[in-house]
Amino acid sequence: MPQETTRHLTLTPNSRLALVLVIGLLATGLASWSVMRPAEPGQAFRSLLDVSPVYWIQILTGFGALAISGWVWALRPRDTAARLFALSGLATLTFTYAPIPFRFAQAAISEAAATSLIVMNAVGASFFGIVMVVLFINYPARLPAHRILTLAAILIFGGWTLLGLAVALSSGSFSGLNLHLITVLEMLLICVAVAAQILVTDRDPKARAVAIWFGLAVLFGAGSFITLTAIPGALGRPPIVQAQYSFAFFLLIYIGVAAGLRQFRLFELGDWAYRILFYVAGAVLLLVLDGVLVSLISLEPASAFGLSLLAVALVYLPLRDLIGRRLLPKPGLKEDELFLSVVDIAFGTSDRDRHARWRALLDKLFSPLEISTGSQAVAEPELAEDGVALHLPERAGHPGLVLRYPWQGRALFSPRHVAMVRQLVELMARAEESRQAYDRGVAEERGRIARDMHDNIGAQLLGALHSGDRERKDVMIRETLTDLRDIINNASTPGLDLDETLADLRVETADRLASVGITLDWQNTIGQAPDLSTSSTHALRSIVREAVSNTIRHSGASQLAVRLSREGDLARLEITDDGKGYDIDAQKRGNGLSNMQTRATGLAGTLEMNSGDTGTRITLDFALSPREVRP
Repeated sequence: MPQETTRHLTLTPNSRLALVLVIGLLATGLASWSVMRPAEPGQAFRSLLDVSPVYWIQILTGFGALAISGWVWALRPRDTAARLFALSGLATLTFTYAPIPFRFAQAAISEAAATSLIVMNAVGASFFGIVMVVLFINYPARLPAHRILTLAAILIFGGWTLLGLAVALSSGSFSGLNLHLITVLEMLLICVAVAAQILVTDRDPKARAVAIWFGLAVLFGAGSFITLTAIPGALGRPPIVQAQYSFAFFLLIYIGVAAGLRQFRLFELGDWAYRILFYVAGAVLLLVLDGVLVSLISLEPASAFGLSLLAVALVYLPLRDLIGRRLLPKPGLKEDELFLSVVDIAFGTSDRDRHARWRALLDKLFSPLEISTGSQAVAEPELAEDGVALHLPERAGHPGLVLRYPWQGRALFSPRHVAMVRQLVELMARAEESRQAYDRGVAEERGRIARDMHDNIGAQLLGALHSGDRERKDVMIRETLTDLRDIINNASTPGLDLDETLADLRVETADRLASVGITLDWQNTIGQAPDLSTSSTHALRSIVREAVSNTIRHSGASQLAVRLSREGDLARLEITDDGKGYDIDAQKRGNGLSNMQTRATGLAGTLEMNSGDTGTRITLDFALSPREVRP
């Protein structure tokens, strides 16, 4: 049982990382001891606080490289790229720690120890270059003829280093070992391998993002070391930056390669790489122009810097934006075009048409190689597969979708694309709500027209068809034509003006009564009133018409009085004639009075009818606030 527990612990990422850190701490302790130990017996140990800052640069570079590469290996121990990266960290620790006793130790170093340290420095530096070359030949994609290239790099640089060391050891002099030349060629080959990776991963956005990130790390890490230290040393000239200082550039390589190997926020690596590259390139261009103007044209430093700054602002920044727009893919529509496209989608003729337009818009925005229905539901747009895929939620009647390989597989989705799609989905939902409200309004209006046609037009035409009274038939047809005209003219009107309705109704009533010799006394004191809904207007008109029809047919009256009054939001309609009256109970068995009661209920009002020897009175109380009711 204890053996199984121990075996289990050694396989955990924490235990692997602890092993790497222990190695680094032991090497750091040994290097520090060589610096602190006294030059003569009996002397006190030297404090590390008194050592040159260069010591700390080399310690930070070596230990940092080992810790970063060891962390990646601890998380991915079976991955070949992670193993190579860890070996490079060990090599960096070796060639940064090996020179420490030469530069900072107080005590004398034996010849054998010095020779061993020189060999360790040479082997570590060469081994670092070989491992990095092999890494970039095989990752993130395997270059064509990668086996041959890998073997050639190992044999050429490894053999060169070993042969040079053998000659140096046999001759007792290391002056012929041109370590700077080997380092320069290895670094140049690393740059070539990274450039080749960017080319061969053109159709693999994940690998291309990693390759671009590697390129950025190598450009600023290896490129700076080559330019400032290795090339001058290979040419036999003093380095611009001493090697002990330029070691710090290697940390940039390790940070960049670690981010690429761990694919940390992979969907943003490309954007970061281009932005950092542009900013640094602008700063370098500014310094170069300033130096050229000062040294070659002999301008004053202030004037030279001002001209350099002006040139960068007027030439480089616009050019940078142009290159950025070409290299960084962006959605292919402007904001106003997006809005119009969303409106077109929302008001498509059918669900199938709207879905097709939605897919076409996404294809136009991102040009993905694949658009498919999502197999899992998501609440909000989200990235997946390290930026290769973008999941869209089910919204506005559209199914959830998955977009893969944007811009024909040449880039990745990023958080800014997610934010843009989130706004687009919300806009789509709002447009869909507006369309549904429009559809509901259309359906309700069609229903209202159908009810009016059925309840008013159909019933009146049917009554006129079966009426044996010619006068009654004419009256019903005339009323039907009036209702039909209102339905057609006011189909899209949410409310009708009460004053106009009453004025039209007064003219119509006066004509009907005049044709049978009955005078009309019409008084309206309602005043300014809100509009009534279309159905309420029809209900009010039907009540007045039915009352007038009953007066004409049954009362024998000579005068009809109509009184309209108001008390607050409550209106009262009183219709009184001076006829002989009629039996209300007998009339209720017919349709006329029953229809009037139904209309009054539709108006949310109350209807009272009284009839006697002195005439008939009909009183209707109804609310003036507009409301949609069924007639």
